[in-house]
Amino acid sequence: MGRNANYLLISAVFFILTLFLNSCTDSDSPATPNVSHIRVNLQLQRFEQDLFALDTTQLEPGLQQLAANYPDFLPFFIAEIAHDQTNPNETPLEAITGFVTAPQVRRLNDSCQAVFPDLKSLKADLTQMVQFYQYYLPRHPQPRFVTAVTEFIGDAYAVNDSLVMIGLDMFLGENFSGYNPDYFPQYLRRQFSREFITTKVALALSSRIVGPPPGEQILDYMINNGKILYLMDLLLPGVPDSMKMGYTQAQMEGCYVNEQEVWARLLDMGVLYQPLNSKNQKIVMPSPNADNVFQEAPGEIGNWVGWQIVKAYTKRSPDESFEEILNLRNAQQFLEKAKYKPKRVK
Repeated sequence: MGRNANYLLISAVFFILTLFLNSCTDSDSPATPNVSHIRVNLQLQRFEQDLFALDTTQLEPGLQQLAANYPDFLPFFIAEIAHDQTNPNETPLEAITGFVTAPQVRRLNDSCQAVFPDLKSLKADLTQMVQFYQYYLPRHPQPRFVTAVTEFIGDAYAVNDSLVMIGLDMFLGENFSGYNPDYFPQYLRRQFSREFITTKVALALSSRIVGPPPGEQILDYMINNGKILYLMDLLLPGVPDSMKMGYTQAQMEGCYVNEQEVWARLLDMGVLYQPLNSKNQKIVMPSPNADNVFQEAPGEIGNWVGWQIVKAYTKRSPDESFEEILNLRNAQQFLEKAKYKPKRVK
């Protein structure tokens, strides 16, 4: 067989595989509604700019002004970000003073301002996400957003039912020198870039709405995290599944190609009804891999399977709203009603 024939054969195989993978992802995703009519007045405040603009010789009046401008965020920031946990008697003023005058924190803020001089593109992305949020969750308050420097404490966090903090210092690029690989392994650093901000925000919002698992069994985590991923899918219909999972494209493709084998392996392991422990937590918790399932299986692969189970459920119950899906908290009943049957590559 000549070189051209080999090339055509390889191209044909690749084309068929691509069609299969597209059919697995696009056809399984919910239809995208038209939300252009939903008006959004997005609130995105840059707390870190206001904080580091304070006169460090007159911090007390500055702190009072911050309290007026950020009434529900400043107490959270002081308690969870700025407070020295080794000093339980530290006052709010002392916490803010220590944070804004620390040289390493000021350098980190300088890096954030250099990478994010403005947030126009982020504001556009968040606006579209909020349109979908209001479409699917009309009874929930419109989310508000505030950016901060967290000294690597958090990427995105739902402070309350309507406010989300975005830690800009967690999106400075995977090669940023401040990310210690001993604390942030490569599979995490891969997600420390600006294109992941909206995905992490959607994860924070979805996690807040779905809430914690109803029980401690692996299946409870799988279904609960599957609901979180399904809601993220509704909020971010244009974002690739790989980004929602934090996977490489190759890892994502491997999940779809091996879906039936993964499900069969989980059943053979008898892990679904085991309580979460150190031996099985890779299946549903962040990890570079889930090698107890398969050697090459990525971490949290059980959450991806849970996502497919939720998709199967919604196909069988197309008239149920997402709120109704949330109210079905019994993971075993959810699995039974979903009648999940994984795909197999032929």
